[in-house]
Formats: sequence, structure tokens, C-alpha cells
Amino acid sequence: MEFGKNEEIVERATFDKDAIIKYHWTGLIFLCIPIVTIPLALIVAVIYKLVLDRVIDSWECTLTTRALHVKKGMLNKIEKTVPLEKITDLQMTQGFVMRYFDLRNIAVETAGQSGPGSLISLLGVKDTERFRREVLDQRDRMGGSSVPELEPASDNDSDSVLLEIRDELKRTTKLLEELVEQGSNN
Repeated sequence: MEFGKNEEIVERATFDKDAIIKYHWTGLIFLCIPIVTIPLALIVAVIYKLVLDRVIDSWECTLTTRALHVKKGMLNKIEKTVPLEKITDLQMTQGFVMRYFDLRNIAVETAGQSGPGSLISLLGVKDTERFRREVLDQRDRMGGSSVPELEPASDNDSDSVLLEIRDELKRTTKLLEELVEQGSNN
């Protein structure tokens, strides 16, 4: 390497050859991850082919006049029964990929439900909109809400209305305690 006539070398830079090689190898590792996962994806696809039919065959959802009964699972079996009067809504969702396959998910939302998420999630029910309408219509035919309608009270019977409210609050407290106890047992 040639320098100009008036130039002197003050310092020469040295390169950390090992660190540079490691840096590039790290970049290659990230580039190889998708390639490495291709065989893994093939293995998962074979497992899906062998198992997924049986898993879906184990799913069962039955609407009766009083409740929605759901069974799922092969190894870990789950059975849930939701009384229709407890159902507040059936949320229907369809993501981008689900839309491509014309699939919808129904999430059963209930009164007294604790925590995020739904109590029951049903993926791929055929004619989802009709099924959702049928469950909600059956709930409405049952009377929908278990809360009785109160008529306005006159001044003369305000004491009896207060007593009814007190009794209803006691019943509600008892139901909430039972739900909490039931939730802690699960």
C-alpha cells in the first residue's frame, strides 16, 4: 500500500478475526432457522394427519332445551355443561386465515364468568351463524334471564320492596359463594 510523500503511519488497525467470524455465523444461524424448521413442519404435518381426525371426532356439542353440553379431547377429556340462562352471548370470530378456510370460532360467554377468555370455544361448527342463532333463540325461549322483573312500588309497600331486595342480595351472595367454591375446586 502506498501513501503520499508527507504521510506517516500513526497506528495500524487490527481486526478481531474470531469475533467477526462469530458475528457472521450468528447471522447464518438466523437464516438457517426456517430451513431447519422445514423437517419439523413435515413431522408435525404427519402427526396432524394421524391424530387430528380423531381429535376432531372426539369433539361434541349438544344444545338441549336447558343447556349447552360440550365434550372435547382424546387424552385430556373435557366435559362442560352451561345452563342456557347463564349464557350472556355467543361471540363469533373469524380471523384472516380462518376466513380463507371459511371457519368461524364461537366463544360462549356466561354470567359470572371470571377472568379473560371464554368458558367454551368451538372452532369450525358447520353453519356457525345458524347454530349461534339457535342457541340464543333457545335461551330466549327459556326466559333469557333468571332475574325477575319488579314492578314499581308505591310508598305504602316500600318496606316490603326493601325486604325483597335484601332477600335477593342474600340469594345472590350465596350463589356467588357457590361459584367461587366451585371455581376453586376445578
